[in-house]
Amino acid sequence: MPRTKSKMKIDEKVLRQAVKAAQRQPRLAFYSPVAACILNYWKSAVPRFSMSEFLANIVEKELAKRWPKLYRMAEAKVKTKFRTRRRRRSSE
Repeated sequence: MPRTKSKMKIDEKVLRQAVKAAQRQPRLAFYSPVAACILNYWKSAVPRFSMSEFLANIVEKELAKRWPKLYRMAEAKVKTKFRTRRRRRSSE
């Protein structure tokens, strides 16, 4: 696992590649029967409960806590890239 909260140098080239990968496939998947059980319970018990939104919030908070500099850079680049793509598509 990568070091946490260290003074790691962020490789801009690798970050650009990661942004492109996130644009192509923004979904993540993981294996956890226990998490699946709990989230399926909440999905059935709470109207309009969104597993994706819930998990995204948890994961993003943890990523921001572990790698704050990388998180800020990634967030800025991804938001800019996605905003540009959407604008271009809507004007076509």
